[in-house]
Order: sequence, then structure tokens, then C-alpha cells
Amino acid sequence: MASRSDLSAALDDYRGLRNPPASSSRDGARSHSALVSRYYDIVTPFYEYAWGNSFHFSPRRVGERLADAHRRHEEGVARLLDLRPGMRVVDVGCGVGGPLVTIARASGATVTGLNINARQIAIAERLVRKAGLEGTCRLVLGDFTDAPFDPGQFEAAYSFEAICHTEDTDLAFRELFRLLRPGGEIAIVDWCLTGRLDATDATHRDVRDRIEIGNATPDLQTLEEQLAAVRSAGFEVLSSTDQAAQSDPRAPWYGPLQGRDRSLSSLARSPAGRRFTAAFTRALERCRILPKGSAAAAEILNVAADALVEGGELGIFTPSFLVHARKPA
Repeated sequence: MASRSDLSAALDDYRGLRNPPASSSRDGARSHSALVSRYYDIVTPFYEYAWGNSFHFSPRRVGERLADAHRRHEEGVARLLDLRPGMRVVDVGCGVGGPLVTIARASGATVTGLNINARQIAIAERLVRKAGLEGTCRLVLGDFTDAPFDPGQFEAAYSFEAICHTEDTDLAFRELFRLLRPGGEIAIVDWCLTGRLDATDATHRDVRDRIEIGNATPDLQTLEEQLAAVRSAGFEVLSSTDQAAQSDPRAPWYGPLQGRDRSLSSLARSPAGRRFTAAFTRALERCRILPKGSAAAAEILNVAADALVEGGELGIFTPSFLVHARKPA
């Protein structure tokens, strides 16, 4: 958990996300990326508590545990990219390293995790050591809109729900294009707005705004805008799929946030569990056991979770738009 002064400062910085830099230049992107990193300073302990090491949603099968769905989803991306031993791969916005470890273990590929947040990098490094993958995995602190890598350094790239945190999606995909060798492929799973969004509908706008504000995703793209950004960067789109729309309606992606799972580990994700966490956090903050701002952080995540459920139920939002594309040889 962050120190008292760190968490309060992070909350102050996070509120700046509502007034992002006007520039879409690299300087503006860097400034925004720093604010997103501060957001993750706030929420990472809560995410670890509720989600473990994989901070993303996954298409579910009826009766499937969330951890199993994550593993199947992550290994599916490795198969889509045909990752093999010796291939050089970059995990863009790698979080605390859960998908990186799963994919490296399943494929044998050499995976570099790139992340803007130093705390998450430290957690991921510990996870890699625990998995015994130090020989094939490494973690790098950096911004995926201005990555600290040479052109053509990687043969493949993937990302789970990270590109949505940038203000400049075009810049992010241009940078991915730069990093790949000719013929290299990307598999990007990301948050997007669907064709069912009606921007003239006040309810739709409210849900969209609460998703964006509560999750540090300041300018969510539509499915069409995401594909346009991929193509504009120079990629050839091989396939695109809204995995959420193809999931069994009896096991929606937002089910964990509704309390549909029945296990001890799922309680923290449920509405009742989230309310309890917020109340308990407030009590610990009053007793000065947790730093000032912890309760506000819990409330941010509660608002965000409720908005995600509403967006899923309305069908105006997906966290699982998968784009598979290739850099021309």
C-alpha cells in the first residue's frame, strides 16, 4: 500500500485526468501517461485483492472459474500469434505480470513486459522470479507511446486492456508498428464503445463518462475508430472480434462484478464485497491504519465497477475487442 503522502498526492494527480493536456503531441502523451501511472498507484492494491495477477476481463464459459477463463484467454492470444521458443515478444502495458507469466510459460517465447508504473513493475519482477522465468522474461519501465526500444526489435506484440488508457490511440499504434519487424503481428485486446452507443442518449453518455473517469480511460474509441487507428499506423488487419458479444449470455464478462461467482475469492469483486471493502477501508483510514485517501480510492473503484456493469448490460461497451494485425513484410 502507498504511504500516506504518496496516496494523497496520487489522488490529487488522478483528479487531473478529468482535465487532460490539450496537446496530442508526445509531450502531452507523456504527461497523461504519468497521470495514468498515478491512478495505478491508487488502485493496484485493490486490484490485486480482487483480481489476483491478471487485471483484465475474460470471456467466460458457464461454470468456469475466473482464473481458468484468464488462463484460457491469455493462452489463446499466444496461439493466435503462434508464439514459439526464441521469439521476441513485447507485452504492452503488462500490469503486474500475470498474463506475461502465463504466455511465456505456455509458449516458451522471450517476453519483455513494458509498463509505465514502477510499483507494478516491481510486483511483476517478483512474479517472474517465482515462476523461474528470469531467463526468458524481463520487465522494462516505460511508456508504450514512446517505448525505450529500437525499431524492429520484436516479432510480436500483445496487450490486454492497456491501449485504452492513452489519449492518443493513433500514436500508440504507430509506436507498436515501429517496434515490430516486417511481418510481425499484434494481438490487442482493448476496451471500446460498441455500435449500440447512442451519443444523444443521456443515460448512455452518463455510463460512458463514469467508465472513463473511474478507470482512467479518458477517450474510449468505438470499434470502428480502433480499427481505423490500427490501419492508419500501417498494419494489415487480419481479424477483429468483439469477444464479449460472442460470449455465452449466461456467463457475461461483467458477471464477476455482479456477484455471480460463488467462491471466497470472488467476494471482493461482488457488490456486497465492494461495499464492505469500502466501509472497512474508511474505518481503517479513520484509525490511521491505512493512508488518507484509501476510502476515496475504494469509492472510485465502486463507481467504476457499477458503470462497467451498466455498460455491459446496455451493450454499449466491451472490454474485449480483439484486433489481430500484421506489419507488412
